[in-house]
Amino acid sequence: LSQNHPPHDIELSGFRKVVEDTPAALRDLDAKISQARELLDTLLSERKQVQSHFEDAKSLLHPMRSFPDEVLAEIFDHCTMKAYRFKSPDALDPGGAPWLLTRVCHRWRALVINNPQLW
Repeated sequence: LSQNHPPHDIELSGFRKVVEDTPAALRDLDAKISQARELLDTLLSERKQVQSHFEDAKSLLHPMRSFPDEVLAEIFDHCTMKAYRFKSPDALDPGGAPWLLTRVCHRWRALVINNPQLW
């Protein structure tokens, strides 16, 4: 291919064989690639599901879930006292304590709302 001379008679049969056999070889390779892509998609989907279960399990086992409500209430009390020390208390400020604590999860929301000491 590095020159423009026609192939020798000896080479012609080999080139004809390549031209004749290559389309079938390419089809076989394309089929294998398609199967590999399908397998990869299946594996990626399975991995995503396993990762999701892993994250759920980690979340459920997090130590914060086992804190008693009394301990959390004490922590929240310290958070609100510290916030009030650094700026004037404004219970209507949705970006400050204790409102901010109500946006973490249902448990924290109920705990904060039902704890009058935080307000």
